[in-house]
Amino acid sequence: MRTMRMPPVVFLGPSAPASDILSILPDAIIRPPARRGDLYAYRILRHQFFLVLDGAFGNVLAISPREVVDVVQDGAVVVGASSMGALRAADCFPAGVHGVGLIFRLFKHRVISAEDEVAVLYREEMPFPPLTEPLINMRIALRRATRKGLVGASEAGEIISAAQSLHYTVRTWPGAYQKAGRQLRSEMLDLLKAIDTKRADAIQAANNVSKLLAVEGGSFRRLGPPQLFGLSSEGRERAAHGLSGADRQQIEAEFIEWLCCSGRANSRPDNEINWLDGELTVPSSSVWNILNGSGDVEADLMRFSIFRRAVSEARRCGLRPGIEDLRQAERQLANAHRVGSWDELLTRKGRGSSYSKRLSIHRTELALTKCLRRTFLFGPGQSTQPREVLLWHPK
Repeated sequence: MRTMRMPPVVFLGPSAPASDILSILPDAIIRPPARRGDLYAYRILRHQFFLVLDGAFGNVLAISPREVVDVVQDGAVVVGASSMGALRAADCFPAGVHGVGLIFRLFKHRVISAEDEVAVLYREEMPFPPLTEPLINMRIALRRATRKGLVGASEAGEIISAAQSLHYTVRTWPGAYQKAGRQLRSEMLDLLKAIDTKRADAIQAANNVSKLLAVEGGSFRRLGPPQLFGLSSEGRERAAHGLSGADRQQIEAEFIEWLCCSGRANSRPDNEINWLDGELTVPSSSVWNILNGSGDVEADLMRFSIFRRAVSEARRCGLRPGIEDLRQAERQLANAHRVGSWDELLTRKGRGSSYSKRLSIHRTELALTKCLRRTFLFGPGQSTQPREVLLWHPK
């Protein structure tokens, strides 16, 4: 059965002005940042093409990977870029979602992973331009500035570290420079703000949708009526497998050691997991039961998996952490363990003890992950660009 093509639906917020998108897709329906259920609703209305650029989160339910996959499996075309769209495209590209742009590639290759990288503050009635600066824009702008010799690599690293420490609702170029103790010249501010990767990716994605529409020739072949996607039945949300397919016994010891060395154990209720003279105070099986009962074991497993992949990739690239990488790792670990400094942490755990040695190893690995990020975003060449890696699976 052939029908007239419905106009594409674009979920757009602070990533780009609507005029940019409408100049490329003049018949597009521009909607606010996507929320949970929006794709289902428009697919039920028989729309076939969706461009997801921005998505709401925080005080509302964000669009889920399950929803994106359901709509693609129903025969629709979903393109993601810039912000939440890049995140979901990286999550769901194996299911057939079209990811576009540099930010999508960075998420897909796991160079960046946090939603905080693309989060900004904006006015709902006037979303563009955003009121704050997305961290990923700052990374890429500073990287290009270093390649032109306008900013030193060490200065760029300090500014990014300062920007990371700011909440996304107050993250701006002047704020990051001030926190880093650096002076921001007006001409440098203009240059940095002009490098808007989220906007560039949004425009590229709109052109991609335009080409897809041209291929379809104004009509779309559908095999049957759109599904209801389980809106009134079970199956819409599926729980993630926290072990990423690995066997629990294979990762248990290293995962628990990571929890303690990274300081994540300090965030457990009543500090249920502790190290005493380099040994756990309770058997690992009991620790696993505590974690399963806490409700967020999957989140910690995901952090652990990403950390191990980053360490492995840094070693594959032959990277060695610099002094500033080590200092940043030491500060992060001291804060996570709720002490004033790295030296104080080693003293509390007993210098020369089994645990302090494990902490030192973890510090070096954490510094490696920071070196990987710094080298990729600020390095002079492309030789160490991380490739796409498989999910870490211990031997």
